[in-house]
Amino acid sequence: MARKIKYAATHFSIAFSMSYAVNQNVALSTIVGIAEPIAFAMGRGVSREARRGLPLARAA
Repeated sequence: MARKIKYAATHFSIAFSMSYAVNQNVALSTIVGIAEPIAFAMGRGVSREARRGLPLARAA
């Protein structure tokens, strides 16, 4: 659980900082900062599920 919180905090801070650097709007940057970790978590889950169904190729 601590690892997930650390990832969420890291993604929030980076997304907020980059968004604020681009548009100089705190409200919009906060929304982007909150949405990015949620999208990351959902995308990560979908990616993991998709990889489970793929056959593994043997190494050369």
